[in-house]
Amino acid sequence: MDISVLIASFNCWDLLNSCLKSIYSSESSFKEIIIIDNASVDGTCEKLKHNYPDIRLFENNENVGHTRAVNQGCRLATGKRILLLDADTEINSDCVNVMSSFLDAHPEVSMVAPKTYLTDGTIQNSAKNFPLPINGIFGRQSFLTRLFPGNPFTRRYLAVAAHDLQDPIPVEHVSAACMLFEKEIFDRVGEWDEGYHSYWVDADWCKRIQMAGGKIYFLPKAVIVHHEQNQRTLKKSPVRIVKFHTGVFRFYTKHYAQGAMDPRRLIAALFLTIRTLILLTTNSFKKPSPSRIDPLTMERDKT
Repeated sequence: MDISVLIASFNCWDLLNSCLKSIYSSESSFKEIIIIDNASVDGTCEKLKHNYPDIRLFENNENVGHTRAVNQGCRLATGKRILLLDADTEINSDCVNVMSSFLDAHPEVSMVAPKTYLTDGTIQNSAKNFPLPINGIFGRQSFLTRLFPGNPFTRRYLAVAAHDLQDPIPVEHVSAACMLFEKEIFDRVGEWDEGYHSYWVDADWCKRIQMAGGKIYFLPKAVIVHHEQNQRTLKKSPVRIVKFHTGVFRFYTKHYAQGAMDPRRLIAALFLTIRTLILLTTNSFKKPSPSRIDPLTMERDKT
């Protein structure tokens, strides 16, 4: 297959090694595997060179973050398509075949994403519609969503979270944990917006793809496992909470507000600041999470 695999890494050798094993065990063959390492100090680069000498490894002198690393890797990729993976994912053996075959059969589609399971076997809501302001309180992990799981606001936002979904469906937003896209769409739409440090940059890019006439599909028969630690019951680092909300603000003001003087910018900033402070306060009472690297913020989630 004319596919470049792209992974950004930072001090996550164990997770990265499991990810690479799943890639080499898959039914697909790849043109190249590109690792952009953000100055790991845990021996990741040395172990990659020893265990996977055929990988194209690029070592940054500093931690440039996930967004810049993805742009760097996409510019370097030589494949017709790019399979972007988080370092803490594992792909099923036929996952890439399913996704690539769908793109072959549907040339009007620019990007596809798989069904994603968390480590404990539950489904992660990795494909959804763009949020409305109301989803600030009816979000994926919010208290009101848990209290009223069938509410129309959450149902619209997480429309593709149904466990029994079998057929491919068009979606607005997919997670960057795993996406397969045509290199042409990256060249045409442009690089990821480096104004986002981490969170919401994938939503922004999905939005721009659709504004350019591209289509995005969710393929439930393609499956990955995502060993994500971002669970509502576990304590998060304060920097993760802050970066999530600054990403929301940038996404909302960039795509929905009408200029710098739009009063909705101030309303959004006020609401998001209050929400951030509430979550920072409640976060202090949660139990610690395992100390792992967040593949988006490229920082260890210290608790």
